[in-house]
Amino acid sequence: MNYSLIVPFYNEEENVLKLNEEITKVIHQLNSEKKRNFEILYVDDGSLDNTFEKLKQTSRNKCKTIIIRHKKNLSQSSALFTGISFANYENLIFLDGDGQNDPSDLRKMLEIYETGYDMVNGWRKHRKDSYFSRTFPSKLANFFVRIFTRSKLHDHGCSLKILKKDIIDYKISWGDFHRLLSARISFDNWKVKEVEVNHRPRVFGKSKYNINRVFRVLIDLIYINLFRVAGRPTIYFFGKFGLWSFFGSILTFTYMIYNKVFNNMDLDSTPLPILVVFLIFMGFLFLFIGLLAQLIINSTVENDSIDKLIKERIEN
Repeated sequence: MNYSLIVPFYNEEENVLKLNEEITKVIHQLNSEKKRNFEILYVDDGSLDNTFEKLKQTSRNKCKTIIIRHKKNLSQSSALFTGISFANYENLIFLDGDGQNDPSDLRKMLEIYETGYDMVNGWRKHRKDSYFSRTFPSKLANFFVRIFTRSKLHDHGCSLKILKKDIIDYKISWGDFHRLLSARISFDNWKVKEVEVNHRPRVFGKSKYNINRVFRVLIDLIYINLFRVAGRPTIYFFGKFGLWSFFGSILTFTYMIYNKVFNNMDLDSTPLPILVVFLIFMGFLFLFIGLLAQLIINSTVENDSIDKLIKERIEN
């Protein structure tokens, strides 16, 4: 079988060479055990440090290596989309560039994948991250994803994945939509297997994940059945105002009921009912504006060539 291994990077200069050494070592071992063809695609998503300079050194790899650099920072989904666009093989492997995914897990994942699965998804059961800044937001996001999509996966945000290229909806390049890719594939009744993987502590660089990602995932979930085409962060600009409006309406309604029950307040003498209705209306209005703005943007960018996003490409 043939595999394209795609690794996105953003400001990960200290992780590049060590991770490349691990990847090439694992690929060599896998090739010696069973006839497989691999290519590596490294995508620099507009890094501001020396990530691309480090990546250029990997062109000495014996394995076919393609190095791509975005003109500016877009998103992890955009970097994966670029890698997919340049991938030559029918099976894809995703692996994060922060060094926390362990390439040695590919052996057991490939063995399971090659038994006939459409996708094998990693599960970071024992995470090596700060609980409050990364693990808890991830658990919260996964909880909402399971509710909204009826997915049975534990870890939708794990970057380590193996999947068939032809089952991907190519419109995944906006925002953090790659984080819902596993749920969408699972929901579409493809054969998906989740496998426990080793999760390593971050040694170099700075995490880009925080509690704000939970809100972005919520916005993605709201739009998942309404909007399945490529786009840009415009959807988040309006979507976050919509979510805060809904949240404000819930708080106002709770306060209104409290005053009615415990203080016997006459609600007709207060503006609270009108405020609740107004906030709900504004929530839907912001979501609608975000969707409409996204559709307008897509009408101008859908036909853009991926080459317009690329600053440089190197192949060995």
